[in-house]
Amino acid sequence: MAARAELEQFVRDALGAGHARDDIRRTMLVAGWRERDADRALAAFADVPFVPPVPRPRPFVSARDAAVYGLGFFALCVVVVNFVSLMFEVIESLVAGDPLGGRQLAWQVAAIVVFAPIFGVIDWRADRDSPVRKVLAYAALFFAALVVLFTLVSVIALVLMGGLSGEVALKALVVAGTAGGILLYYRRDLRADREI
Repeated sequence: MAARAELEQFVRDALGAGHARDDIRRTMLVAGWRERDADRALAAFADVPFVPPVPRPRPFVSARDAAVYGLGFFALCVVVVNFVSLMFEVIESLVAGDPLGGRQLAWQVAAIVVFAPIFGVIDWRADRDSPVRKVLAYAALFFAALVVLFTLVSVIALVLMGGLSGEVALKALVVAGTAGGILLYYRRDLRADREI
């Protein structure tokens, strides 16, 4: 963090001295700074002809954002866990030839019916630049990637041991597919951050 502040101070001083943005960027790159760091430091100041340089407003973390996006993240977790569990019951019912039903099914459907709209509304109204939302979106990406990787490890291990049944393969597909859906859903956040 100190290095970032130091780089922004350099940009502030260089802009204040009248240097062109392209020259400042080139100088930072020659000095060994990454393009992303140089671009972020320059982006911290408005591109307006005024001295001293005008800093851009910085996003801040509010307690409201933490509560709202925390609830959205929790709702996503509840929906995903109950959806996967519901799909497992459907698979087990198909394999065993038993009719689908029971109390557990009712709780899973009820949880999805209640929490899916909560997640949908929060995410639909979300400020994509909120630092809290970004952190939680990256947390979702991180956990989804881990789930996909560990599912792949499990399937490969079961294949090598000769213990991969059709039921287990279908369950692995549900888990990996759900995690993959989360990865695809949040890919726009990755793309937006790479452009900064």
